[in-house]
Amino acid sequence: MKNAAAPSNAVSQLQRQVQAQQEEIAQLHRLMVKKEAQWEATKQSLFEQFRLALERQFGPSTEKYRVDQRDLLINEAEVAVDEEGSDASESITTADDATIDTATPAKRRARGGRVALPPELPRVEVIHELPDDVRHCHDDGTPLKVIGEEVSEELHVVPARIEVIRHVRRKYACPLCEEGVKVAPALAKLLPKSNASATLLAYVATAKYQDALPLYRQSQILPAMARR
Repeated sequence: MKNAAAPSNAVSQLQRQVQAQQEEIAQLHRLMVKKEAQWEATKQSLFEQFRLALERQFGPSTEKYRVDQRDLLINEAEVAVDEEGSDASESITTADDATIDTATPAKRRARGGRVALPPELPRVEVIHELPDDVRHCHDDGTPLKVIGEEVSEELHVVPARIEVIRHVRRKYACPLCEEGVKVAPALAKLLPKSNASATLLAYVATAKYQDALPLYRQSQILPAMARR
């Protein structure tokens, strides 16, 4: 009887061990699913933070960084169908083009001229005169008269230059009693106690944040501009 009871106890013990291992495996599987869900949420959060950081850094130009992950999934079946449809349409188009070419002669493309400069730009006229010794008729010496003019335009850029604006505030006083001195009010400044004008501050801000020109490079360029 003791020999028969020993194998049954061993079998029941093995069953309990197998059941405990199965429960441990199930618990590990649930933990793995939970960790995968947490990792997916963390990945989405990191991607969103990266996108927002790009928007804060580059502003409107970040449209090219706005990538939807769904756009990265390519349906191969649809691509294959599109390729087959495009091959068929290309063959039909080629046949139609051949028919059209045989029916009508090809038209010569019109040659375009020079694009006119925008009329809203300011114009500065430079008059070019003939020398005095050639402004007479070579037959009888009669002075020549202006009968017309030929005009050609070129786009000109005035480089930035630095200049100092002196604000002179006149003082007034009574010439008899020399009392009650009055002076013209000072202009308001964007930066008090600074000799930088509003145009200079706008230039520096635009060069730094729009043209990506750091301040140390601007400090090297501005003295060269002052020497012009």
